[in-house]
Amino acid sequence: MTRISRYLLRELLVPLGVWVAFMFLLLFVMQFLRGTDVLLGSSVTVMDLGRLVAYLTPHFLMTALPVAFLLAILLGLGRMGEDRELTALQALGIGPMRLLAAPLGVALAISLFMLLLTSTAQPWGLTGVKLLVSEVIRKNVVGDVKPGVFYEDLSKLTLYTEQVSTADGKWTNVLLQDEREPSSPMLVLAHRGQVGTSNSGEVLRFALENGEVHRSGRESKDYNVIHFDGAEISVGVGASMSKRGRFTSSKEELTPGELLEAAREAEAKGESSRTILMALHSRLGGSLAPIAFALLGTPLAIGRRQAGRAWGYLLTLGGYVFYYLLSRAFEQLGQQGKLPVVVAGQLANVVFMLVGAVALYRVSRSGTVR
Repeated sequence: MTRISRYLLRELLVPLGVWVAFMFLLLFVMQFLRGTDVLLGSSVTVMDLGRLVAYLTPHFLMTALPVAFLLAILLGLGRMGEDRELTALQALGIGPMRLLAAPLGVALAISLFMLLLTSTAQPWGLTGVKLLVSEVIRKNVVGDVKPGVFYEDLSKLTLYTEQVSTADGKWTNVLLQDEREPSSPMLVLAHRGQVGTSNSGEVLRFALENGEVHRSGRESKDYNVIHFDGAEISVGVGASMSKRGRFTSSKEELTPGELLEAAREAEAKGESSRTILMALHSRLGGSLAPIAFALLGTPLAIGRRQAGRAWGYLLTLGGYVFYYLLSRAFEQLGQQGKLPVVVAGQLANVVFMLVGAVALYRVSRSGTVR
C-alpha cells in the first residue's frame, strides 16, 4: 500500500468511525425514547439495558454505516479539496480513478461486513429484542402490581390483587377486568395468580387458580358464570405495551435461509412469495449500498469547485433520502410484480452507480480535481 493510499484511508476511516458512533448513539436514543414506558419500568436493571444495546447494535449498524460512509467521503475528500491537497495530487499525476481506489476498498469491506450482519447478527439481535421486551414487561408487571392498587398499564386490561408475595411474585385474591372484546367484557376472580411469558416472547400469560369468570353481552341480556380450578389468559405483547417499543417487522428477524424457506412454504401452499423474497433482496441491496455511495460520492467530492462542511452535510442528507425513496419505490414495484424482485432489490444501487460513473467520467475529462 502506497503512502498516498494510507493517507486517503486515514482521511476516510477517522470521520467514518466518528460518524458511525454518532449515528449509533442517535438511533439508540431515539429508540429508547419510544419505549421509555417499558424500558424505564421499576424492574428494569442495568443488565437489561446492556442486553438491549447488544441486541440492537447489529440493526443500528446496518442503518448507520451507509450514511456515515457517504458523509465520510464527502467531508474527508471535501476537506482535502478545501486545502488544495487534491490539486497537489493532480499535479503529481494522480487522477480521479486512483483517488477512487481507497473509498471503493473501504466500501467493499463495509458491504461484506453488512452482508455478514444481515445474515447472522441482525436477525439474532432483533429476535433477542422481542424476547427481552417481553421479559421486561413481565418483570414490570410483577414489580409494578401493588397490593390494593389497580394496575391499568396493559391495554384494555385492569388488574387488582389483594396480596403480592415478595418471594416469588405470586398474587392472592386476584381481579382481572378484560375489555378487549367490547361486545362481551369479562371479569375474572381468582384466589391465586401469577404472570409468565410464552416461549416466543410475544404473549404474556396470566395463570389463575380456583376462581370464576363472569361474562356479559352488552347487546343482549345474557350473563354467564364459569367456575374453574385452573385457567390461563393470554395477552399479546404486540397489542399492549410493547407496541410502543416495536423495533422492526418480523421479516427482519429471519435469516436469509429462513426467508427462502418461508418463500418455499408459501409457494407450496399456493400463496405468493413475492413479499418474502422482496424482503430478502431489499436487505441484500441495502448491504451493497456503500459500493454505490463510493462510486457516486467520490466524484462529487473531488469535482466540487467549492467544498465545505455545510455542503457535505446537505449532500449527504439529500443523497441518502433520495436513495431511500428510490429503494422503497422499487421495492413496491417488486412486490406488485411489475419488476423482478432481484432487479427491484438492486435497482437503487444501479442508478447511483450509473450516475457516479457519469460524474467520474466528467471529472476525469475536465481534469478538475479541487
